[in-house]
This record gives sequence, C-alpha cells and structure tokens, in this order.
Amino acid sequence: MARQGTIVTAAPSQGSRLAEVLAGLDQACVVVDAAGRVVESSGPIDALIGATPAAGSLLAETLRGGEAEGAPVFAGEGSHLARAGAAGGVAWRSPLRGVDVEVDAGPRVLGVALRPLASGETAVYLSDGAQLREILEAQDALISITSHELKTPLTAIKAMAELMISYDLGEAQRKEMTGDIYRQAERLEQLIREILDASQLDSGRMPLDLQPTRLKDVLAEVVEELETQMEGRKLTVKLPADMPLLMVDWAKLSQVLVNLLTNAVKYSPEGAPVAVRAMSQNGMVRVEVRDQGIGIRAEDQGRLFKKFQRIQDAGGRRTPGTGLGLYIVKGLVELMGGAIEVSSKHGQGSTFAFTVPAWEAPR
Repeated sequence: MARQGTIVTAAPSQGSRLAEVLAGLDQACVVVDAAGRVVESSGPIDALIGATPAAGSLLAETLRGGEAEGAPVFAGEGSHLARAGAAGGVAWRSPLRGVDVEVDAGPRVLGVALRPLASGETAVYLSDGAQLREILEAQDALISITSHELKTPLTAIKAMAELMISYDLGEAQRKEMTGDIYRQAERLEQLIREILDASQLDSGRMPLDLQPTRLKDVLAEVVEELETQMEGRKLTVKLPADMPLLMVDWAKLSQVLVNLLTNAVKYSPEGAPVAVRAMSQNGMVRVEVRDQGIGIRAEDQGRLFKKFQRIQDAGGRRTPGTGLGLYIVKGLVELMGGAIEVSSKHGQGSTFAFTVPAWEAPR
C-alpha cells in the first residue's frame, strides 16, 4: 500500500519504451512476411514516406518502382525483397546513392537494408537517402569540374614551356610566353583558392576577423585591383554621405565585391556600365551591384548560389569556371551576418544585393 502523499505511477512496459526509443531514430523499420505483406512498422515511417503502410498491405504497393543493382527492390519474385525472404535468404543493402521510389506523397530517395529474421519474415530498414546522394553528386561534380579546369591551364603551360625549351625564341616571344604562363598559373591558383574556401565554409573552419570598416576604402581598393579588367567600362559608385562603418572582415568583403564586379563585367556587353550603390537600413548596410548584361533566366536564379552551378550565356554555352564563386560569396556574406539576393530579367541585366551589419560605436 502506498504511503499517504505519495503518487504511484505504473512503470512503462518494455514494449512501449522500445516503441518510444524507435520513434526517435532516423531510421524506420517495416517487418514483412514471406509474401511481402506488412506485419508491423516502427520508427519515423510517416516522416520518410508520408504515410504508415497498413498491416496486411503489400509493401511494394506503398513503395512503388525502385531498382538497384539490376533488379527491382520490392516487387516481383526476382526482387531483392523476395530473395531476402526466401529460404536461406541473405541480407541486402542498397548502394550509397539510395533507391528512387514513388509514394503517394511524391518521389523519395531512400536508403534500404533488408535483413532476414529467424521467423521467416524480413526486416526492411528505411532511411532518408537524399542528403547522402546530394553529397555524392557534389563530389562527382567537384572531380569532373576541377579535372577539366585544371587540365586546361596545365596543358597551356606545358605547351608553352616545351616551345621555350625546344626553340631559340626571340626576346619578345619569350616575354609573351612567360606572361601567358604566369596568367595560366594565376588561373590555377584561383581554382585552388576557390576549392579551399568552399571546403572551409562547409566545415565551419573559415577564419573571421570582424573590424569597423569604411565601405568607401574597400571599394577603392577593389576598383584599383580590377582596373585592367574593366575593359573601358564606366563604373559608378553612389554612397550616402552619412554611410556608417561596417562591422565586417575587410578581406572577405573585398572578395565578395571582386566576385560580383567581375561577374558584372563578364556578363555585360562591351562598354556597358556597372553601378554600385549602398544604403543604410535598420542597423544593416545594403550594397547593390548592378549591370546591364545578359541577365539570368528565372529557372536559373533558384540554383545560382548553389555549389558547382554554372549558368548558360546568351549563346547557350556554359561559362568556364568551377561554379563555386557565388556559392562562396553567399557563404562569406552569411558568415559576416548578412544575406544576399539577386533580381534579374533575361536580357535586361542583373542586380546582386547583399547586406552586412553596420558598426555600432560602444556607448
């Protein structure tokens, strides 16, 4: 008998405790019989596929389609599920890229593992495979793009070096080739820098040195650096007289502006002006870089700041480069506490606008 004033509660059963534990996992489990019909399920099945398969239903009717390693995963006598549930069945796991299936809520990428049970049933473990696939696809893109971007300048450097070694060239020719080799080496350096910057942003190891900074001073340095690349274009800079100091990392703000201004020149017709203006808004400073170039199609704008994305120019050709520039710009702006956006109409130019915090003098 419980003492007066003491509240006695029943201890949770082992089954309910286990169900609660399984519900907190990222992986769901569906147990099916030898015919592929659902016996029971546990874990976040609703979150993965948008529904809980009914007991007695065919799992292949809930997870439709899906093939891996040359065979269907869930449906048919030759499926991986049928093989796992047959006498002497063996465990099977889907490839790292997962399996594409269709459910009532739409397409899904699932990681699948099949494990035969002593009862003759099969445990089907399901997990979200979309993130891992995205990582693998990014890895493939990195290998493909960097191998191509590395090969181009290396081939040029090698060819010019062979000419200088094999032939008695005049002073003017040697000087010209030396300049070309230097420019190709700079291209390689830029490629390596972009890869390292993207890696540091992804891992959260990008160093940051925030200091009160005058936007006018950073812009002056950037414009001087890009003077030879402006190709005679007129650059207008409009800053308010009462522009506050920015609380930013000078080098990273400079990198953001160099990238945006370089793109503005690259995608603009010869002689088209480029404009930079800034304004103060609620403790933030908004900086806009506007060009009158080819613009960006609406379908391209959504993926513009994603890794390894290269848009097509007016002639339908993909621009050279790693596709990391705007990804890095977005990462640097956000690292400094701001945000970036783009507004553009195809054929009518683009405006890239980003915000960074203004510096507040200590009281």
